[in-house]
Amino acid sequence: MDKKILLSGAAALIMGFGFATAPAQASAISLSTGGEGTLSVLMSDHCNFNTADLDDNADFSNNANGATSQETACDEENPVWSTDSSFEWAASGTLANGLSVTVDDSTDITLGGAFGTVTFADGGDSAIKAARVGADGDVDIVGMTLGQLANATSGTDGMVVLYQAPSMGGMDLFVSYAPNSDGGNDGTDVVGDSFTDTIGIGASFGMDALTISAGWEAATNNGGSDCTDAKALSAAAAEGDLETQARTYGGALCGDETIMALGATMAAGDLTIGAGYSTLDTEQGDETKMAVSLGMDVGAYAVGLHYVDATRDYTTDLQDKQTVIGVDASTALGDGVDLGLSFSNNQINIAGTGAHTNYRAEAKLTVTY
Repeated sequence: MDKKILLSGAAALIMGFGFATAPAQASAISLSTGGEGTLSVLMSDHCNFNTADLDDNADFSNNANGATSQETACDEENPVWSTDSSFEWAASGTLANGLSVTVDDSTDITLGGAFGTVTFADGGDSAIKAARVGADGDVDIVGMTLGQLANATSGTDGMVVLYQAPSMGGMDLFVSYAPNSDGGNDGTDVVGDSFTDTIGIGASFGMDALTISAGWEAATNNGGSDCTDAKALSAAAAEGDLETQARTYGGALCGDETIMALGATMAAGDLTIGAGYSTLDTEQGDETKMAVSLGMDVGAYAVGLHYVDATRDYTTDLQDKQTVIGVDASTALGDGVDLGLSFSNNQINIAGTGAHTNYRAEAKLTVTY
């Protein structure tokens, strides 16, 4: 369910500028509800450097409390049972002035018409994410991670305005704008804001069975963390303790940021192939990530295979490297009841300190209503 307050049609644009619209036939407000409940069983051999100092899926190089030794602790409490549930609602209808309105459990607002759509959302999507097709590297794992493919810089935070132009010949164009990343949503440049006035561009183009996407975003640091001291410390630490450098200095993402992202998806019979790529350049640590996914139907089962390769390059010759392989399968047990199985293997090597491997296996029963 799309969690938005939706004002659609040309009437939204006219009403927004204060003009009256021609009378139209109003429709009754309709209310729809839905939700889901899940029961999951999880097994893993979650291991980390000093897990007391690291969150389960913490970005290792950005963790201020990172471990300073290769002491390893493991949590092999298996299996772990858990339940979860969610509930959503939406009300929609057409007003007498022709304005189509949909309201649900979110505060996002979208204005739509012949000009396209404009969405105002606190913590909204960047143009890169809105345009992206293909694999995004979002595979559930345990332990340390460099994360999925980059969809936005640190500047796309707080209030985000996303514009989508009308589709033309299979092409969709997106532009995103984030006024302030740290200073609230008042539109002013507050002292201490890390990033202001961040703009992103994304586009996707579909032709027969192939769809491709591309996106770009740049964010200028206007008073946030300064990388100068970190670079000097990184060079000094390289002559001493490698692990201290890895955790504290060499791989931090700081300063100005720029993202370039590509994606593609293709259908061939029952087989769907997806690929994605992103590169995030900052003044200190740079990240490059690539993902490939295969999905197909085998009888009553939907089967998927996923591969992710991620690296973070330091200001020195050091590098973090992560490889993730995941497989999943799901089938319908009945109307609204699905059973899913997933397994992932995560191998990560932080700055040459040694590769660490862990697995995650989960069975999940989902009831949708």
